[in-house]
Amino acid sequence: MIAAVMSGCGEEAMPVPQEESVAPPSSIPGLSLDQCRLVEELGYPDHFFISIDPLSSDRVETWTYFAEGKAIDFDNGRRFGEKAIEDESAKYPPTQLHPQDFKPSMTPEEAAQILGKPVYSHDVQDSLTSSNSTIIVFEKAILLYRKGQLIGVDTKVAPPKVPVQ
Repeated sequence: MIAAVMSGCGEEAMPVPQEESVAPPSSIPGLSLDQCRLVEELGYPDHFFISIDPLSSDRVETWTYFAEGKAIDFDNGRRFGEKAIEDESAKYPPTQLHPQDFKPSMTPEEAAQILGKPVYSHDVQDSLTSSNSTIIVFEKAILLYRKGQLIGVDTKVAPPKVPVQ
């Protein structure tokens, strides 16, 4: 790059400031560039919610950062929103899961490999689409399946309360 230097008579030439180059974020397989930047800046989220459209495979995610007091929204990996949230870290301990671990093709059996044995499972009928869906509750996440395809993930799960005897 050639920088033009202009000066008046008897003045010392001042170099034109160069634009700062920002190093690209490290690439994390399964995450977009916007998501990689956020992981570099704030780390993985305390919790996340993923909704996957079963027809188009569009993916909307909300990543929650309690210490920062904000939730960041992504639409197919592009950051598009941010909102203030309350710190609920005492009620919902941070997850060790990562958003990129959940793909629409993930079967309940594959989910059990990373989440452990399901605590509860329930079939429900969606009144809008007349489709059957299955909710599977694990200790670390709640997953929603429709016709065997993963369409929802929520990691904001409170640990079960054990009665004191």
